[in-house]
Amino acid sequence: MSNSISSTQLEENLKASNNIYFFGREKAIADLQILVKQGTKIILIQGEGGVGKTVLSCQYLATQGFDVILDLWMAKETQNITNARSVVEEWLRRHFQEEPARDFGISLERLRMQLRKPNRKVGILIDNLEPALDGNGKFIPAHRDYVELLRVLADASVHCLTLITSRERLGESAVNFQNYRLPGLDISAWEQFLLNQNLSVEPRCLNAMHLAYSGNAKAMRILSGTIQKDWSGDSNNFWQDNENNLLIQGDLENLVVNQFNRLEQLDPQAYKLLCRLGCYRYQDVRSISLEGIFSLLWDVPSEERIYVVKALCDRSLIDFYKNEYWLHSVIRAEAIKRLRASDEWEFANEKAAEFWTASVEIVDDIEDAFKALEAYHHYVAINEFELACQVILKDRPTTLSSMGETESLNYAFDRFGLIQHIACKSAAIIDKIENEYSLTILSSYLGRHYHHLGEIKKAIELYQISIEKGVNYLRSHSQDSATDKLCLKVGQQNIISLLCQSTCQLILGETEAAIKSYQEVESLAEATNYPLFLAFAWFSLAVIYSNKDFAEHDREKASALFAKADRLYRQLPTAILTTWSHVYSLYIAGIVYRNLGENENSLAIFAQTLSYADKIQCIQPKAQAINGFAVLYRNLENFETAIAKHDEAIELLAQIGAKSDLAEVYYEKGLTYQQMGDIDNSRTNFEAAILAYEQIDAPKQVQKIRQVMEN
Repeated sequence: MSNSISSTQLEENLKASNNIYFFGREKAIADLQILVKQGTKIILIQGEGGVGKTVLSCQYLATQGFDVILDLWMAKETQNITNARSVVEEWLRRHFQEEPARDFGISLERLRMQLRKPNRKVGILIDNLEPALDGNGKFIPAHRDYVELLRVLADASVHCLTLITSRERLGESAVNFQNYRLPGLDISAWEQFLLNQNLSVEPRCLNAMHLAYSGNAKAMRILSGTIQKDWSGDSNNFWQDNENNLLIQGDLENLVVNQFNRLEQLDPQAYKLLCRLGCYRYQDVRSISLEGIFSLLWDVPSEERIYVVKALCDRSLIDFYKNEYWLHSVIRAEAIKRLRASDEWEFANEKAAEFWTASVEIVDDIEDAFKALEAYHHYVAINEFELACQVILKDRPTTLSSMGETESLNYAFDRFGLIQHIACKSAAIIDKIENEYSLTILSSYLGRHYHHLGEIKKAIELYQISIEKGVNYLRSHSQDSATDKLCLKVGQQNIISLLCQSTCQLILGETEAAIKSYQEVESLAEATNYPLFLAFAWFSLAVIYSNKDFAEHDREKASALFAKADRLYRQLPTAILTTWSHVYSLYIAGIVYRNLGENENSLAIFAQTLSYADKIQCIQPKAQAINGFAVLYRNLENFETAIAKHDEAIELLAQIGAKSDLAEVYYEKGLTYQQMGDIDNSRTNFEAAILAYEQIDAPKQVQKIRQVMEN
């Protein structure tokens, strides 16, 4: 080979091919515009594979002046479909900068409010819907939540248009939509396309090819690529050699099979690459870079790899735009079938996983997080669940941290407000993990997700599993070096799990059990020399004992515990502190000062908490601090300010669906109205608190509130 080809040169060489992604669809665009003018909110574009449904949808949304475009690329395999909750969660966070709720109904309502905003036109694409449908066109049981999402998108009051592509009909009567059947391109479009490619073809050949493939757009492109590559642009010779075969097998699927078979004979390297490319998902991350393709050419010299890619592009077997590449769904289906049947299935997925992991060094935005998570899916596909777990647990630096600590993908997705998404991924593999170290960490992380989602008892169960596995791990590694990093990590995680379990018990109103657990944290932290957790055990016990329901001597104990905790925390080296420890040490101090009647100190500390929570963009501690202000103002009999602060906290907590915190705020607001003598408003808020506590299955809290109401 003479001169190597750069990726930029490749793009230039193939630029002409990119211009035909959208071709001959003027009537379809006009038809869609008519439906939109009639007030249609959802249009289902139905047609066979390769007819051009996705290209038409993308072109329409790109050219009709939409301010925001949301997309959902449905997985090709049913088991990999993203649930609707995660989709809504991501849309809210990524496109509207709004925190998703932990309750799906609240998140849907929040999405509806965003789509109703005037002066903002939103376009939505849901591509390749059929894997989520059963034989009757209804959503399969695991994904019935999509019905509720589509009902929101079909709301007459929203300023958005949703285009759905599917090979199959949608049979959900509860969803108001308009079906649009997309035909193949007409023969004049085929003729013009071939002329644009500098291919001439006799009318008889053109008519026969067009008829055989019903005007299918992808078939047109594949045929033209084949003619150019293998028949030197002579359409008539191509047809003469292939007429009988093409007329017998006149559909895209069979054409694709034929192309695979031919490529295997003519260019084995390109054939292997095409099959290997089937391992990529093209879903959460829609395309891959040239480097991602090169990662699958492990057996090809680096200077020759670009030519292998070019061979696929020339034949229109891989789609591309601006150094990003992807497979058409029909081509991927054949590629993945052949790859699974080969001896390269596992190795190709391993190489793809390694590429994704290496391509993300720092997770600073949602796109980074999803790219890093792609490796998880490749390992799950080959049943390497331990490696999939390591993808979730892998620590990376983040420039968004104010304390300079690293974080795993668990924490990154949590920080981005995509708790439901990462919780689903962790839950899907946790029963398949045998390594006790991995189980210790993953169980604790998943417990935290359920904790934040308001599933408190499930969270406690996972914290207990984490502790059990951690103890087993430390026992079996007792002869290892005392400085072994994994043992240190497990020991630390055990204390974190116990600390979080204690907090969950407190949320459920199980105060005695919480005290016992915090005391266990205290003993364990002292025995293992973890001063940060010792400080937080004392902080937490100080909050409990400073409560007005405890006796005076307990309140004296609270003061002593808080003094010890505060003194110890201030002595800790900055290297072991985190954003979490800093914001909650401030918040706890505000609570204790308030409960002990030191109002000025409490006001100052809550103000610091609020400022720091704003700085790290963390809603939950911000709302907790605002409610802390509210209770303080109630104690000072400044009821008007107290109610305003309660309402502000409720609004913030409703954004993230923090059920346990909402329950607490409604309870405190009820107490404020009760102290004001406003019995009706007091009862309304107590009942709201009861409802929230019932949702998290906290009967002791419900009983406590009912007793307050009766008194």
